[in-house]
Amino acid sequence: MSDEKIIAKIAVQDKSFASEPIFSNLKLSVKQGEIVSIYGPSGCGKTTLLRMIAGLETARLNEVWFDDNVDQNIGFIFQKPVLYPHLNVAKNILLGIKSKLSKSEKLSTVNQSLELVNLSGFENRNVSTLSGGEAQRVVLARALLAEPRLLLLDEPFSSLDLNSRRQLANDVKQILNLKNVAAIHVSHDLEEAKIISDRIVNWEEICEPNNASNNNEDD
Repeated sequence: MSDEKIIAKIAVQDKSFASEPIFSNLKLSVKQGEIVSIYGPSGCGKTTLLRMIAGLETARLNEVWFDDNVDQNIGFIFQKPVLYPHLNVAKNILLGIKSKLSKSEKLSTVNQSLELVNLSGFENRNVSTLSGGEAQRVVLARALLAEPRLLLLDEPFSSLDLNSRRQLANDVKQILNLKNVAAIHVSHDLEEAKIISDRIVNWEEICEPNNASNNNEDD
């Protein structure tokens, strides 16, 4: 991993909620194919940081820089699976594809995606019948079809039981390594961070925390 080039750099001068400072002077870099876990207590600003990287939040002098300054395709997997209940598993997955495909190509793509996340045979399932872990696997399959340069993981296993969390964290790491996708994972669970990441950074290592206890974010 040390020989891989840095593909993304994140820099934020400061971020506040309702004039209350949350953090400042944040700097983080990610290498190609690297999974970085940011470890810190609930409410410190981790989710806000991911939302800023994805362009869902703004801050003073917020910058996300990619090595080629062109392809800034960023994927986001939230704490709770985001799936469309009126679509089956296959149709939810195909939402991640940007180009038009023939019927046979769609079938092949769905089968390959489900095999990748260990859900072969689930293509016609109603998403309401999925367990939390299965639903997050479908979300991962869809996200990877969009070929993100960087995947953001906002404690996506937090709603699962302990054994399921550990297993899914291990599986996700293997899948991301196989696809050589860089990722930023945030968590207040150190054991989970150890399982999924190539590198763990404490929140205090990448920024100057301020008044974290006053933050209203849900992380």
